[in-house]
Parts: sequence; C-alpha cells; structure tokens
Amino acid sequence: MLDRNGIWEIAGRQLALDYSCTMEDLKGPGITVTKADLWEGRRIYDHDGCYMKILCLGTGAVIRTQKEMIPWVTKNLEEADPAWLFEYPMLRRLDRELNTYGHEIADVHHYYLPIGDGRETSPRFPVRWYEEEEISSFEDDDRFGEAFVFGAAYPNVLAVAAMDGETIMGMAGASADSERIWQIGIDVMPSYRGKGIGANLTALLSEEIMRRGRVPFYGTAESHILSQRVAIQAGFHPAWAEAYTRKVR
Repeated sequence: MLDRNGIWEIAGRQLALDYSCTMEDLKGPGITVTKADLWEGRRIYDHDGCYMKILCLGTGAVIRTQKEMIPWVTKNLEEADPAWLFEYPMLRRLDRELNTYGHEIADVHHYYLPIGDGRETSPRFPVRWYEEEEISSFEDDDRFGEAFVFGAAYPNVLAVAAMDGETIMGMAGASADSERIWQIGIDVMPSYRGKGIGANLTALLSEEIMRRGRVPFYGTAESHILSQRVAIQAGFHPAWAEAYTRKVR
C-alpha cells in the first residue's frame, strides 16, 4: 500500500500536469502564474480549458490562466498570501476583473488525501464490492449521484456498498479522474445516516485504491461540514483547494 511520501509524489505530479507547472512550483512559497496550456495527462472535466484555475497548496499557489489575464494577475495577485487567496474580498476583486473578459468564478472546493499511515479498516457492516463492468447497472439510479459520475473522461472504476440484507444502505464509488489519482464520492440513504456508514465505506474504498497503486482523493464544498467530517473520520486530511471559472451565463 502507498505510504505518505508515495501519495504526495503521485498527487503532486498530477497537479503539476493540471496546472502547467513544475513540482517545484507546487512547493511554494508564494504564487506562480502559468499560461493555460493543456498538457497531456491532465485531468479533464467539463470545465477543462476554462479561463482560469487556481490551486492553493501549503504555502504556495498556482494560478493558471489565459495569456491576456496574466499581466493583471501578476500585478495584483502575485504578492498575495496564498493562505488568504480564497477570502471573499479577494475572490470578489478577481471576479470583477474576470467579468471584463466575459468570465466569472464558478466554484471553490476543498480536497483531501489519505494520511498514509498504513491503517487497515474493518467493515462495520456487510459490504458488497463492484468492479468497473458492474457499475453500469446503477447509471439510471438517482440514489447515487455523488458516488457515480458516468462521465466519459472519468469512468467509474470501483465501488463498495454497505448492505442491510439486499438493501443498499450507502455506496462509495471511485472515478478514474486520471491514470493515477481516483476521486471518491459517497451517498448514504437518508434512513441510514448517522451510523458511520459514509466514513467506513470511504476508508475501505480508499485503502483498496491504494492497494492497486492509485491515489484516492476526496473533494467537497467549503460549507459542507458533514462531508468534511466524513473525510477526516475516514483517514484523510486537507491537502489543497481549487477555484475555477466559467463563461458568464
């Protein structure tokens, strides 16, 4: 199973591809500004190639943007403290400038990585595992909108369900967002919440992903405290934050 150093090495190399930068740029301190090139091996999402993406990681940050925005970003943000880059006044200032180019801030998310302490989690409930070819049966099942994404660029590759007889109490699924890092999503049925199902399934899935030589990561919104607690209880810790933009609707 991957240890802490292996986890960070793989995740860091992926983030460098995503943000058109080097591993050294990720280590900080300070802010690095890069041109929004699309490097082979990057994670591809619906907003891929978006006007601007911002990564905050430790004491540093990388701002990847289109070339016409680089002078403004360099002048106004390059000396900012990465720790406070996503405070609302700073985001509002950035959003106003983006508006002049027909874009706006779309979202800010927090992301978590496993601690990498070699833990082995035991199932607290009967579980059932699903491999990639079995997951397609859930495509039209709206109970699992977080566990599964069904996107061509990030296929569902592995899942684990907590079972009450033949009833699914909760489901954790992994999507291959890139070759080496897989994202975890979790759904727990309303009548089974508050029993620790989400954290247990997330831990089980995370450990199995690492046994397969991949790095699991977990993303959630800043305001979703319950989701953040699931990540921490499952053996994850805060690793980075990202913001991305979209065209003004």
